[in-house]
Amino acid sequence: MKIITKPAYIDNKLVELMEKYTHYYIATAWASMNSNAASKLLDNEKYINKMVVGTHFYQTHPNFIKNFASHSNVKFILKTDKIFHPKVYLFSDENGNWECLIGSANFTQAALTKNDEIMIHITSNDQGSEKIFTDILKTIDSYWEYAEEMTEKITEYTNLWKKNKNKLDSLRNVYGGYTSKKSMIKSNILSLQWDEYYEKIRSTIDEQDDSFSERIKVLQKINNYFTEKQIFSSFTKLQRKQVAGLIDDGSEIKWKWFGSMVGAGVFHSKINNNDPNISNALNCIPLTGPVNEAHYNQFIKTFKQAFPTGKCGIGIASRLLAMKRPDYFVCLDGKNRSALCKDFGIPQKIDFETYWEQIIARIIDSVWWSSSCPEDSRKEEKQAWNGRVAMIDAIFYQHKE
Repeated sequence: MKIITKPAYIDNKLVELMEKYTHYYIATAWASMNSNAASKLLDNEKYINKMVVGTHFYQTHPNFIKNFASHSNVKFILKTDKIFHPKVYLFSDENGNWECLIGSANFTQAALTKNDEIMIHITSNDQGSEKIFTDILKTIDSYWEYAEEMTEKITEYTNLWKKNKNKLDSLRNVYGGYTSKKSMIKSNILSLQWDEYYEKIRSTIDEQDDSFSERIKVLQKINNYFTEKQIFSSFTKLQRKQVAGLIDDGSEIKWKWFGSMVGAGVFHSKINNNDPNISNALNCIPLTGPVNEAHYNQFIKTFKQAFPTGKCGIGIASRLLAMKRPDYFVCLDGKNRSALCKDFGIPQKIDFETYWEQIIARIIDSVWWSSSCPEDSRKEEKQAWNGRVAMIDAIFYQHKE
């Protein structure tokens, strides 16, 4: 009897046992392809006597089901009244020799390549092996009794798997294929309740300014512009420059909060000349109601048309997005990027392609973002809720000398 803990060793041991024996009895909660063991199992599928695979939480990958659903000795657990959670791999030959791995590792790529797992390796030479062998076979037989074939349900399962994939990824802190190095629990903002988050953005007042109230004024005024005129190209030049963060006109409103873009010369020119592509891009984002990734992608596609030679980036784009829908977007610029990305545990290199997945998708999954608009609250708090994503800037803004 031995203990195996390294995933690569578990993967290699499974391959070794498949090469050595001609009878396979397997029960696993979840399975996927893309491991050495999965490839070997596919090569040696004729040796599978009984294999039972769970599908709870849609963790079993459709690629595994497509490869094995037609095999008469492979069935799947579709019942939802309890969780199917075993991980047992038994291999035997005609002479009474056998070996078995039992432990934590599912038959998945993650378990066999990178997870922390532990497996017990038992053989027919171990004390009490005869009873162990019999008990394992009986247990797998009992699973087999209520397992089902999946031949006619592959499409339905795949559709549900696709629908739930992003949700499952987010639970593992995976966004856009990137796993954050930092748990969401360790973020200073993502796990906060609304009242805690509100207090955090309210506490940004310092001796020089009341940045909270000033930011609220910016958002409220610009919301009035969009509500009254709807289309960005119908704004006056002054209003467009205010929205774009290109001016401080001496009024009581400090338009450069949420990202000053005065250094973006090409952008400045496009705003001055009322480039229709910028207005068309903003039209892709609804003024009210849900905003999704498809809206964002269409915005970016149209926005880029205003800059055929490049010289545009996520800073100026996210400034415009945050001003139209501050409940969904934050301006990511030089004064908040470092602190925000550090808190989220993600690289600072955020561009058009990664902004939604790495920044916005995480925010949408936060506790405070999903909170309902607070009832019986002061007008200022409701305004903050309406601009709750853009107001992240108040937390991560870093004064640079």
